[in-house]
Amino acid sequence: MNYVCRMDLQSAYKDYLAAMAKIYERDEAENIWKIVSEKIIAVRIHRNHYSRIILNNSQVQQLKSAQERLLRHEPIQYVINECWFYDIPFYVDNNVLIPRPETEEIVDWVIKENKLKENLAILDVGTGSGCIPIILKRKIPAATVNSCDVSNGALAVARKNAAVHETGIHFFHIDFLNEKNRDLLPEVDVIISNPPYIPECDKNEIRKNVLDHEPHLALFVKNEDPLIFYQAIAKFGLQRLKQKGSIYVEIHESFAEMVIQTFEQMSYSTELRKDIQGKERMVKAFRSA
Repeated sequence: MNYVCRMDLQSAYKDYLAAMAKIYERDEAENIWKIVSEKIIAVRIHRNHYSRIILNNSQVQQLKSAQERLLRHEPIQYVINECWFYDIPFYVDNNVLIPRPETEEIVDWVIKENKLKENLAILDVGTGSGCIPIILKRKIPAATVNSCDVSNGALAVARKNAAVHETGIHFFHIDFLNEKNRDLLPEVDVIISNPPYIPECDKNEIRKNVLDHEPHLALFVKNEDPLIFYQAIAKFGLQRLKQKGSIYVEIHESFAEMVIQTFEQMSYSTELRKDIQGKERMVKAFRSA
């Protein structure tokens, strides 16, 4: 006979908070509980009514599994396979970085400067979850949007999100650092990228939930060549960026001047912007002719 575990939501809530107290502050544990429980139960319930809700065995097991993963410092976004970016939810798993609010700022920059242009062609380098190209296609629907990544796992996630949000993105499975592979990509008006830019020597400064669970391929670069992606993007732009085209890149706050020099040494003009926290995190490179 199958064992059926009966538990009301109030009991589950108390057990959960007691377990989460080991690694989370009370407010953070409360917020995570709200996200997890609403995802699993698929309805928003006021806490005053918790004792009236009897969980089925599947829900109890899902809550238990989520709790175990959270106690291993796994990000909540991977636990529920969802992260909101800009104004829509994206499926995420450990094949892709969790989209950050700072990336919304560079996407917004591209939208504001390019939304009225005709026959616009865009390339996103390093698609990850697909959040950047999908938002750009939604906000500039007439644009042709292309995106590439070296990871098959990331491309599977990106294609899944593009299908869910009904956005036509042209995806390319290539290693962008391989110059011959870049020949497969089209000529474009806009290049945007949030490439790997954290030197491997900085790993000790990265939070445990990021270091242990998010893909290192999308985070880290070798200590001796931290600008490798910016150099590749700048060189590609000389070959495939249309006249008066622009490049927008997210950067490490410590490398702003070095990234600017990388582009200016290849005859680009540049603009540096700070993010909402006042950190130098975005560079635009462009050619006036």
